[in-house]
Amino acid sequence: MAAVRQGRSSKRKIAEIAAIFIVGYTLIFLILSAHETKHLHNTFLSFSSHDFLASLHPPNFTVIAGSSWDPTAAANGKDRKGEERRGNSGLNSRVRPITAHLYINDTHKSIQYPQYTGSEILSNGIRPFPVIDDYPEGDAYLPWIHDVFVSPRDQSKIIILAQNKRRCHTGKNYEDTMKRLEPQIALFQPISLKQQLIGVGSNSSTFVLSNDDEATIHETRFQCRFKLYQNDDNNSQKVIHEEIVFSKYPFNYEYITWRKVMDGMFETKGKGMAQFWLSSLEFHCPIPVKVQQKLKDTNIDNLQLYLDVATIQTPVRRAGEWFLLEVGKQHMFDVNRSWGSNIPIMNFENSTQWENIYIPIQQFLGVDIHKDERATTNNKATKDHSKTMANSYTKPFQLVACTWTSAAHNRRGDAVTLKDGKERLKEWITFNRLVGFDHVIVYDNSRANTNATTLKEVTDLFDPKFVTYIDWPCKVCNNNRPAHDDPGERSSQYAAEASCRARFGPFTDWMAFLDPDEYLVPMGNFTSWKEILEGIDRVEQRKVLKFRSTRARPRLNLLDPTYDPSYSNCPNEKEAADEKKPGISSCLIPRKNETFLKVYNCEYIKSPKPERFQRAMKQLYRPDFVQSHFVHYSTVTTELSMRKYNYSGAFKRAGTNNPKNERFVDEINEGVMIHAKSMTPNDGISRATRCVYKKTMCNIGIECPDDLPFDDKTHRDGFLYGNETYCNCWINRKVETLWIPKLESELKKLYP
Repeated sequence: MAAVRQGRSSKRKIAEIAAIFIVGYTLIFLILSAHETKHLHNTFLSFSSHDFLASLHPPNFTVIAGSSWDPTAAANGKDRKGEERRGNSGLNSRVRPITAHLYINDTHKSIQYPQYTGSEILSNGIRPFPVIDDYPEGDAYLPWIHDVFVSPRDQSKIIILAQNKRRCHTGKNYEDTMKRLEPQIALFQPISLKQQLIGVGSNSSTFVLSNDDEATIHETRFQCRFKLYQNDDNNSQKVIHEEIVFSKYPFNYEYITWRKVMDGMFETKGKGMAQFWLSSLEFHCPIPVKVQQKLKDTNIDNLQLYLDVATIQTPVRRAGEWFLLEVGKQHMFDVNRSWGSNIPIMNFENSTQWENIYIPIQQFLGVDIHKDERATTNNKATKDHSKTMANSYTKPFQLVACTWTSAAHNRRGDAVTLKDGKERLKEWITFNRLVGFDHVIVYDNSRANTNATTLKEVTDLFDPKFVTYIDWPCKVCNNNRPAHDDPGERSSQYAAEASCRARFGPFTDWMAFLDPDEYLVPMGNFTSWKEILEGIDRVEQRKVLKFRSTRARPRLNLLDPTYDPSYSNCPNEKEAADEKKPGISSCLIPRKNETFLKVYNCEYIKSPKPERFQRAMKQLYRPDFVQSHFVHYSTVTTELSMRKYNYSGAFKRAGTNNPKNERFVDEINEGVMIHAKSMTPNDGISRATRCVYKKTMCNIGIECPDDLPFDDKTHRDGFLYGNETYCNCWINRKVETLWIPKLESELKKLYP
């Protein structure tokens, strides 16, 4: 009996110990999940695997007014009828400036931008995210957002476009900066979350970091908090609904990098620019059903919608740490082993975040500012192609061009400033209308360079059904040349391209992102790109057409000397005539009233161009196939982003270009690109000594006879014909005889 009693006593002690353990664990979990959350900060970068959980120590946190909000209720969607929203902009205020919340050295810091409240004047209904050049430094988990808008057509999500701040300055002199900004890479890396109850018998829950096979939420990175306000009669507002959802990616950036056969998503040494598809970040915040419903059922004149975006922070996964099923479970990154088990995500209020991003309600009204007459088209090729697409929506446009430009701009390296932006744009828009483009979108970067002038007066010359103008004053973060030790990152341009594709891509079959000095010219028997694309859609169903690029030469017989002292390094008339300095000639500028296309219609590489000129290619592409585009390349396509487990045939990791989907154009019979890149006046100073056979390459165009053979091996020497006459470029006769006269005629209509 004594032995039995002793056994029962031992069991009771074990049960008591187990109960104490369960209660203790529950208390710890409550502290980690529901108490004011401890912030995971930038020191993640130096953590070993199991230091992650131990890092949850309290920061010196400044409580924001209204932070007693119940995250569990909001996560499930909570109406807050009659409740006043008290933000950091004050009680009962309709002024809700965008605010950045950062955590620097364990200390919370908020930065308000009172000039941005959602009441700014819109440009053609386009309201780019305003906080760009004022991006606050110190917390690299804050996304560098450039644009925010409601998804076109379906209005089901908020699309957020950001740039990778880590790419702004790289190289051996910036390795510390690259290290500090590694969390920018984490924003591209999906994580999985598991919903978990808080305590035994509780209805409350939180989300913890988890492996994918046990996750409730897959491939996310941000929490998105929607706040719907209603105006009252006292000139104040009350929040009537608030709800948190998790972000989604349009594709898995990590998977794309793995398919491009990279070791990881970033480099720690060198210039670190190899993964250029990680320049622009796109993620989505799904609009909660209750928010959509209230926008339908409530008088929208009394509503305002705001969005807060908070980053779910984790250490960046390094080379070889793939969180992908494709690498096999035994090789896949293990969250529990590397970071720890059951780690709750940060409370929203204590997270790095953007607060009060204004979402214009009018974007939900179904008003299509891009509406065109094409809805009544009888375009058989487009209809045939649409049968092969999952979406049968008839797009209003067949072909759209986007451009990022400025009234004045600096060339790479900032050594030269060009001020021909207005005339360039006027001619480029006119030309694109002639060759079959349905619509042109202009991202005007003028205010990043000067407040004196913009390109609006140029776009106003054209029918708004043909041109959309977007004021885009975002500055380039680094304008160095690519070969520089700190290579350039033209962040503003890359963001504009991402914005144009995401905003306008759903409305067009084909799209191009071009500079105003790039002309896509129909060749052969074609006089419109629509004819060419209809044939592609009907017969080939390719998705990308590529154009090799060479820089055209300005024709010497269409240039005039200038002695204007405002041009740098240009000799005066006396210096240019000095026989003692035979190597010095006058500066040159294009002849007045000549089109840029005519002046630069002289190619030093005769078509068809050799393969080596495909590096700086430009493309026409289908935006329903190309999910991300970077200047010259379709970096992500629906084919590349398709996961291995969705493939029906043989799968290869290396995602190479598929000739079934893309090809180069036939430059003789289909089309060619003329790159009329502006010369500077002093480019011609040394022409007397450079423009000579077998001397240094001459940048000024001296025309060759049409029948003179081209030899690619010796083109740098120039060519000789007749009585030892030097020449170095060929005129495109179709451009000269057809397109230039048409262009000149159309331009006269703009300025009779």
